[in-house]
Amino acid sequence: MEWIDGIRCTDPQAIKRAGIDIGGFLTVGVSAALRQLLEFGLFHGDPHPGNIFAMRDGRIAYVDFGNVAELSQQNKQVLIDAVVHAVNEDYAEMANDFTRLGFLAKGTDVSPIVPALESIWQNSSGKGLSDFNFRSVTGQFNTLVYNYPIRIPERFSLVIRSLLTQEGICFTLKPDFKFLEVAYPYVAKRLLTDPNPALRERLIQVLFKDGVFQWKRLENLIVLAKENVAKMSSNPAIQVKSISKNLQIEKKLDLTDTIKDGARLFFTDEGIRRKLLLALTEDSKLHVQELVDVYRLVESDIDMPTVAVEVVRDLPTVVRDLALSWTDSILSDR
Repeated sequence: MEWIDGIRCTDPQAIKRAGIDIGGFLTVGVSAALRQLLEFGLFHGDPHPGNIFAMRDGRIAYVDFGNVAELSQQNKQVLIDAVVHAVNEDYAEMANDFTRLGFLAKGTDVSPIVPALESIWQNSSGKGLSDFNFRSVTGQFNTLVYNYPIRIPERFSLVIRSLLTQEGICFTLKPDFKFLEVAYPYVAKRLLTDPNPALRERLIQVLFKDGVFQWKRLENLIVLAKENVAKMSSNPAIQVKSISKNLQIEKKLDLTDTIKDGARLFFTDEGIRRKLLLALTEDSKLHVQELVDVYRLVESDIDMPTVAVEVVRDLPTVVRDLALSWTDSILSDR
């Protein structure tokens, strides 16, 4: 047992009077909720305001672990898939995620659900990040449950309730809090930096749409991931935790391992190599400017000597394949 010296979220005015950085505290809270669900798969099932304390140094403290639930590795991966598909507005795959999560029986025809999902998501996020909230999405989703053969597994009822409760705390403390402005950068950083092979595969899914490389999407991911690192490294609560627990704070987005893994995949996976080479030679031209724009975004976040050793070793193969791909692209347009 541990004594928590903080203020319960049942008293938002006391939190404000204590001079706690509300924005920083909520950022820590949202990040904690996302990590519970998407990284650890072990989450607090009853995070009502009485079970959450604002520490005077800005940290968040959970108490009363009588209702804790687990998510399997597969469920965590499908949840990340669902976020990716939502960002990509891939509603057909969002419907398939329902089957993979157990909301729909295997073999169910998801095609009637696709336009309904599109309508719900666009109505919820179409006005911008500031107008998005889980309560609105959940309200519309309830209509979907009545109209289609959807059944919500018990563990996801807990997930939904947990997110709704924590969102309510956020809005009580800061009515204009933008949940997705914290959530999206966190997911972007995980996609770009997590060495998990499954997440590397999700990153590839994000960067290709209908076989076409999405240069702008890559730039947006990098910008969002940088934003996540900047928010967390400048947060007083994270600073205090790092001192008390001797943890290292990320001062910048380190993409060295991601680039090395990408280079390794480029050299060993012929399918990926061909896709990337086609991306560089799309429309019968070398996409040098797009490559330069991306490099400018990440040049300070990569240990170039380390990456160079990996790349130079297989450079002759790359040059040969690049030449062949460009030639094929020109010939196919004639």
